[in-house]
Amino acid sequence: MSTSQDRLTSAQWIFERTLVWIAAAEIKVGAITAIDLAMLTALGAFFSAEPSKNPWAIFFGASAAGGLFIALFCTAMVLSPRLKDGPKESLVFFGAIASMPRADYVMRFESVSEHDILKDIAAQIHRNAEIAQEKHEYVKKCLGWSLFAVIPWIATVGLLVKY
Repeated sequence: MSTSQDRLTSAQWIFERTLVWIAAAEIKVGAITAIDLAMLTALGAFFSAEPSKNPWAIFFGASAAGGLFIALFCTAMVLSPRLKDGPKESLVFFGAIASMPRADYVMRFESVSEHDILKDIAAQIHRNAEIAQEKHEYVKKCLGWSLFAVIPWIATVGLLVKY
């Protein structure tokens, strides 16, 4: 990169990409969660409709529900904001910005050098990448537990459905 303006433009582009990675994890988990909730609702409906419970149905139903509840926990971890490790002095991170009085922020922003803003953006890019990685790991776990729950869920439904 030839100039500091080129580096700043590249950093802004990378920064925006990290925000897209974070949003992508949150979008992916939404579809999985909808299916998980529908499966839990169906389990409840089938169990409430069948007065005499087959012990295998109880076992498979509990296994499916357990997997689905773990998947929902992973969903919550994906959707939880990661604010704890945000920089305290950043001109880019919303938590640091919001903690400053408006006039102080404007004054600091007007006086910051391109080099300092580049360092600030680079630090935020790295933190966003860490957040995106953690969220995508939880999406992977959520999907794994949801897929695990499908097998006992099908067995439960098969044992409880009256023909």
